[in-house]
Amino acid sequence: MAAKNLFGVIYMSTAKLEMLIVSLKPLHVVEHMASAKFVQRMDKSKIYQSEMGKIVFSLQGFQQVLKDYGVKRYHFWASQQLIDDVTARYLAEQIEVRTGLEVTWLSTSQINFLRATALMGGTKLFHKIAERSTYLLSIGSVAATLSHFDHGHFVHAWNIGLGYLEIDQLTNDLRHAATDVSGIISDYIGSKLQALRHRLEAEGQEANLILQDFSPFNDMLLQPGEDIAPMTQQQFQAIEQDNLHASQEYLRHHFKIDETAAARVIPSLLMIRQIISMTHAGHLYLTRLNILNGLALHQAAKDGYLKTDFDDIIRTVAENRARRYQSDDAHRAITVKLALHLYDQLRKLHRLGQRERLLLEIGVRLEDLGNFIQAHGHYRHSAYIIEANPVIGLSDDENEIIAEIARYHSAEAPEVRQHHYSHLGADIQMTVAKLVAIVRLADAMDDSRQQKIKSISVSVREDAVTITAHSMENLALEEWAFQRKAKLFREVYGIPAVLKQRRSLKK
Repeated sequence: MAAKNLFGVIYMSTAKLEMLIVSLKPLHVVEHMASAKFVQRMDKSKIYQSEMGKIVFSLQGFQQVLKDYGVKRYHFWASQQLIDDVTARYLAEQIEVRTGLEVTWLSTSQINFLRATALMGGTKLFHKIAERSTYLLSIGSVAATLSHFDHGHFVHAWNIGLGYLEIDQLTNDLRHAATDVSGIISDYIGSKLQALRHRLEAEGQEANLILQDFSPFNDMLLQPGEDIAPMTQQQFQAIEQDNLHASQEYLRHHFKIDETAAARVIPSLLMIRQIISMTHAGHLYLTRLNILNGLALHQAAKDGYLKTDFDDIIRTVAENRARRYQSDDAHRAITVKLALHLYDQLRKLHRLGQRERLLLEIGVRLEDLGNFIQAHGHYRHSAYIIEANPVIGLSDDENEIIAEIARYHSAEAPEVRQHHYSHLGADIQMTVAKLVAIVRLADAMDDSRQQKIKSISVSVREDAVTITAHSMENLALEEWAFQRKAKLFREVYGIPAVLKQRRSLKK
């Protein structure tokens, strides 16, 4: 197998380090390795620091294996769910000094995104399964995630405050204080799911439920090399009956797992049971496809081996959220169209890339969410909603950028005296300013909310940017709004933006 087609995926969770060596063209896993498990601590944010020796040793071992296979291209990612930005920078520096590897930290929203895309691009069987309403349940260190697919398309993802670390703490606290531990844990899980329960039960239709990376069950029911397979209701019920009231010792021996994993079996069963009920799951599936597979798929798409545009998931999430908050569909559509056209025509001025183009689009799609709360100051409410509900697939910095686009698209402008702007890093400040300056122009051109301007032409000269609006309508309001909102554009780019009207229709 040609080494040039091989890529190394290294991922560090709060449990262990793993590595895949993947042949990208056929998307075939050549090698899978894992470190010894990290010792779980009461202060979970200190896991990485306390295991630095194990991390360095494992990474050096991975590097040797990569060398043996002749793999020239590889990357190292890690979960940042439990540590702050400062700690992440300290750890990244320590790891790079010892191993030469740079780490890319992943947020919760990015991890959820990778879990979903691992299935969407990793197996043909998924698309057959997801022709009907399908849910994907993943339990991570910090939270459980329930993702919803319909007709093969991603619809939504919910984060549930039921991660393994919280479950571990609860189980440990109850171990010596209660006799009905299972009953208490079940009630606790039910309380966490209550907000979601009414919404899912209202769906009323039978669905599929995929259980992702439940290792004890995978090892029992999945065949070697099998990525996804059905699990009958009878098989699940048998597992419940055998293990729901079993001792930790029995679970360790039965599943051949360590004490930490054994303590998670019963809470996992209790959660799955409630999720089955809530989603009306008639068919169950197990999959071992996970974050590492998602990372490999994204690299394959980046290299052109896959035609899949995973960013469409991000667009879908944004669009569904805009509709849920009853944002104006027509205004949103034309503003997105105009903003993206401006962005493409102004590349020589802003010098930003495709990722920033996506952030611009998502920011515009979400800029009016706050009208659902109150029209006055809606831009502040929009930013708050985005900050409280990060968009899946975006990093923390990227979610901050789209929140700032929403905050400053209307009345307020990014200035040093604005707290939300001044606390940003210099690079992020500049990106926000460049994108907001464009968004304000696009928003102004539909200030009447009547879509009078269907298309525009853009002329970029050294002394001005001229935007010609093709419209037969009276644009007095749009011209007034444009003059007001164009002030930021001149401040950021150093030249004025001028709006002219041509009374003709151009598609």
